Amino acid sequence: MKIGEFAKVCGTGISVLRYYDKQNLLKPVYIDGFTGYRYYSQEQIPIFFRITALKQAGFSLTEIRELLVQLKSDADILELFDKKKQQLLETICNLDNARKLIMGEKSMVNVSFYENAEGTWAKCFCAEDSNLEDTRKEFDNAITAQDYQRISAIKINKENRELNCQVLRLGREVVKLMENMDLPFENDEDVIGKWEVMGEYAVKEDFFEKEDFRKTGRYKIPREIYFLPYGERYWCYSWTKGKFLIESGDNIASVNEYEVEEVNGERFMFISFKSYDYRRGGKPVILVFKQIDSERYSAKGLAKKDDINKPFVDDPQVIGKWKPFDFILSKKEFSSEGSIKPPTFFKEIEFFENGSCTSIYGDEVISGDDMQVWTKGYVLRKWNSTACEYEIRPVDGKDYMIIEWKSGDYRWGGFPTDYYVFVRE
Repeated sequence: MKIGEFAKVCGTGISVLRYYDKQNLLKPVYIDGFTGYRYYSQEQIPIFFRITALKQAGFSLTEIRELLVQLKSDADILELFDKKKQQLLETICNLDNARKLIMGEKSMVNVSFYENAEGTWAKCFCAEDSNLEDTRKEFDNAITAQDYQRISAIKINKENRELNCQVLRLGREVVKLMENMDLPFENDEDVIGKWEVMGEYAVKEDFFEKEDFRKTGRYKIPREIYFLPYGERYWCYSWTKGKFLIESGDNIASVNEYEVEEVNGERFMFISFKSYDYRRGGKPVILVFKQIDSERYSAKGLAKKDDINKPFVDDPQVIGKWKPFDFILSKKEFSSEGSIKPPTFFKEIEFFENGSCTSIYGDEVISGDDMQVWTKGYVLRKWNSTACEYEIRPVDGKDYMIIEWKSGDYRWGGFPTDYYVFVRE
């Protein structure tokens, strides 16, 4: 998830996460080389909560960092947390806010792991005065917090109040995923059209767990996915019969198998999705889509288009060459200190008199008035019908340009624009 989404889940600010990054406390799992996006994982949420809890318990950031950098392996991590667990739980009893932050306003459950002929299992017991459903959620969170992936539904024995499920230990290394996207197209007329993304689930059974199952899931992603005729690609998605293809700008290309079922008169697609956990040695999770219609959309017709017919207005302040300095999610995030690693995809933009400009994206040079021009306050990208607003901010004798980055997320996903920050060369 992007830094803004991660901050929202954790109930904190982007500036806190950027500071933790600089302090080597909690770094992004990776930074998109094309867009400069910072990405965090679901598994890092408990790490953030533990850092916050340690702060609430009186540890300084320096002390927390010293604890973290001493860890050499998974065994070291488990040993440290086993040793500190009782002390932490005692502290949580006295620091209610820390307890709420660690487990999302729920108390921590005691999870134990065991092996049998079928694999690795996790179990815990629900206290007599606790709600089974609340404990189930805590159990699931605690499994994730200890770098395990749940790969079965959670079974509840109401007689002895025991919860258990099968799990898989995840590796620390995140491997690249570049599968072959050059597959022959095979039609599947029944999937063409618009689909609503219902959510991501650990296993398929989770989707059917409750009566109102369409509102459940680990994530609720308020967006739609389109299956275009002949497998036409749009944004980072394409398809062929039985397979949903994802090729994104963060060097990930995956072939994800799907099946379609009719449930209560509605059609659902269940996708075996190769998520971040999969790249750590886990198994695919389940993405669920609900079919909205069977219209034959096109990528060109779906793309959001801005008004690019703006008259030229001179702006002498913008003339010259600008180099990338930072990538931010909102203007409020701008800082003249910049990022640890400047973005590398949008490499340069140069403004000339009378409205001409040249941009370098990756290895591609965009130039010529038939491709893009500028007017005061905007770069008008004719090649994809986007008007990217810019603003120049002088800070300590340097000029910084904050310019909208209207990527596929904006054009097809309906998300707000991100921003590149440039500095005058």
